[in-house]
Amino acid sequence: MTNREIRQWYIQEVRKIPELDAEWKQQGHSAEERARRAWNLRHRARLAARQMMEDPEEVEQLRRRDLAKYRNPDGPTFEQLAAELKRRFSGDALFEEIIRMAARTDPQADRGFV
Repeated sequence: MTNREIRQWYIQEVRKIPELDAEWKQQGHSAEERARRAWNLRHRARLAARQMMEDPEEVEQLRRRDLAKYRNPDGPTFEQLAAELKRRFSGDALFEEIIRMAARTDPQADRGFV
């Protein structure tokens, strides 16, 4: 797969989150549980996309970017996101924001590949 195809796959995976969240909500899962599931789906998609990439240097560039931005080469942890968002949100609103964030991709990165 080309990087463009991989990015398209990644975007499709991330776009599944709102529909899945609606199902989880209907099943009675708490906002926190839904946020953890959404974060996990996005995180797994990020790692899978990187595994699909053929050029190890391009993968390393992404890991360095994440290390600089999040202090973690594989992107932000759930706990990091929650701690950062606690400055602006509380209670379920914090978890709903994590869900919203998990369902969005970086437009700048998208333009670079799609």
